[in-house]
Amino acid sequence: MHRIALVLCVLTFALIAWGGHVNTTRSGMAFPDWPTSNLAPMVTYEPSEWLWAKDKFWEHGHRLFASLVGLVTTVLLVVAYRATPTVSRPHKALMGLVGIVFGTIVTAILGMNSMPSGIMETFMIALGIVLIAFLVRATKTSRHERIVWLAMAAFVAVCLQGSFGGYTVRNNLPDWTSTTHGVLAELFFMIILGITLLTSKAWNHDRSWTALSRKSLLIVGSTWGLTFLQFVLGALTRHTDSWGVSNEFPLWTQDAFLPGSELWQYPQVIIHFAHRTTAYIVALMIVAQAITLRSYRDSVILSRATVITMLLVVAQIALGAGIVWTARGELVTTLHVIVGVLLLVTNNVIMFTAFRAPIAQTQQSQMGQVLHAGGQS
Repeated sequence: MHRIALVLCVLTFALIAWGGHVNTTRSGMAFPDWPTSNLAPMVTYEPSEWLWAKDKFWEHGHRLFASLVGLVTTVLLVVAYRATPTVSRPHKALMGLVGIVFGTIVTAILGMNSMPSGIMETFMIALGIVLIAFLVRATKTSRHERIVWLAMAAFVAVCLQGSFGGYTVRNNLPDWTSTTHGVLAELFFMIILGITLLTSKAWNHDRSWTALSRKSLLIVGSTWGLTFLQFVLGALTRHTDSWGVSNEFPLWTQDAFLPGSELWQYPQVIIHFAHRTTAYIVALMIVAQAITLRSYRDSVILSRATVITMLLVVAQIALGAGIVWTARGELVTTLHVIVGVLLLVTNNVIMFTAFRAPIAQTQQSQMGQVLHAGGQS
């Protein structure tokens, strides 16, 4: 299971990077239809029709890559379900997942434009509710049951992500759906990363350190939350073309550090400024996090992840400046997305590792209470 999850992590990272380049090259509308490509089945679409056309190559390749990720996610779910003891298997939830599969297939076959208004939106909202429910359930179960619930959540997330991708194309790339599509990809990645850590011997055996203090946990949690917020703001900046409202860095113009009062009426100015300002705050929080975690050097995972995060945030700010200086050059823009994903990954590893001890202690305490109650009875 760990090997499958690790492979899926690598594939998901590559898929997000590929999707970022689709946006960078403006290839998202290379095909106005979905799930077909130029009305041809996605898998059997003639290679000569898309391999040598730049926009079609990136978009169709992204679709095929996403299909592969969906397939591996399904394999991971099956393996996780079979690895769970029979008495602990969520049979009813699995039956619901079967319904989700058929719902996803039916909506894809029928096509979004041929369905009554609101059907697709209702379906995606339902998927979102199920996803949240599965994630909440995962936090309230033991380690082995948590894995299967996270695997089911990953499956729902990949279905929702595919639906959002098709919905976005069929509606000509609205800003809010494109941004949500990018954020959902990162959420899916975090779920898979959680499964990878839970099934990792190195992560589970890294217990040569004491639990973090409440203050340290607050700093780690805040750093992770701000990093995720920054990723959302970055996706919004990309999809609304807000990067171009300032041509200077670190100044806003050649003469001023902040936008003029007459510019605050424009949403793109607010988005760009929020993204740029939050980058500084995230950098400061990462420094504070590194200082806080110095006393926990016994944890190899925490130590390495903290150092890598420090290096990544410096590179990310430099790449952000490069986007402005090169007027959104393709290479620097895609690298900015890649480093941003890596930064969120390392912060997720730190967050999962830091909060693992309190969760484990809570579960041990609950188990002790159950045993004690059993002994009294």
